[in-house]
Amino acid sequence: MSKETDFKFHSATVGKDKSIKAGFDLDSGNWEATQDISQYKEQAKLDRDRQEYYGLKKNSGYRKLATIPDIVAIKILQDHKLDLHDPAFMRDSNNIKKLKKILMSEYRDLLVNT
Repeated sequence: MSKETDFKFHSATVGKDKSIKAGFDLDSGNWEATQDISQYKEQAKLDRDRQEYYGLKKNSGYRKLATIPDIVAIKILQDHKLDLHDPAFMRDSNNIKKLKKILMSEYRDLLVNT
């Protein structure tokens, strides 16, 4: 892809080196988006290790399912038609069941609890 059509997304919490990198090829009409998700995998492992060491808090009200980077949320939307960014997503228990199944089969390193 040519450099004129490359663009990047980043924020205060995700530095430029870990941001989503995307590009659009004007000749073929193809686009591509990539992101280094190693820091997300490391955070999920840290969360699992902490939980294993300290145990679950009984009165916390919820358990963290996973650490999901935006690039993975976009891929899940494309492949499985689940919009994790929809404000109503978490209110539907069927969505959570589907997401859990997807994470267990395709993105196991991002899971914190099963």
